[in-house]
Amino acid sequence: MYTDDHLPIAVRSTNTPAIEPARAPAEERARVTPVVVAVVAGLVLASFVAVTGTRAAFSATSGTGANAFAAGTVALAANDAGSVPFNLSDMVPGTTSTKCVNVTYTGSVTSDVKLYGTVGGTGLATYLTTTIEVGTGATAGASFDCTGFASSSTLQSDTLAAFGTANTDYGNGLGGFTGATNPTTKSYRIVVTLQDDNAAQGLTASSTFTWEAQNT
Repeated sequence: MYTDDHLPIAVRSTNTPAIEPARAPAEERARVTPVVVAVVAGLVLASFVAVTGTRAAFSATSGTGANAFAAGTVALAANDAGSVPFNLSDMVPGTTSTKCVNVTYTGSVTSDVKLYGTVGGTGLATYLTTTIEVGTGATAGASFDCTGFASSSTLQSDTLAAFGTANTDYGNGLGGFTGATNPTTKSYRIVVTLQDDNAAQGLTASSTFTWEAQNT
């Protein structure tokens, strides 16, 4: 059938059944279902994480008591009451003087004790043979009495001048008193003898003896 302008038009008979849209095959619908389920499961998991992340928790701690720190002490004393062991004048060849000093360590930490000193004068120290021994048992005291002294080792047997040159501080001092603990006492015997040398006439000498303890 044509209209006046001869353009074709479609005509549907009222007796012709209507064409329904094509339905997706069953397998296509099945593939859609897991996607929905996965999304739902993801939402449930996210909800669970959010809830557990904010819940309260029990806790317990354990520790030490208050810590304390204190420095140890190094204490040393000679029982000479500050007296001078040697005070000799008008010495002649062969003059000998023997003195003992007791040194006691009372520090709280283990230490080593060393002996050093200074030597001065006009040169007599070169002619003074000096022997220094360490041991135990001397009476010592202000009179420097060597009664009861028992020697354990000889620390020096040279001149007084050599002592002053070689033993100037703790680092190069004479040993013999190691591992000292509280209380420990050592006796030192010092023997000084003027040599038979005419060059010693009119000369003088002076010296100090110092014991020092340092912890090990």
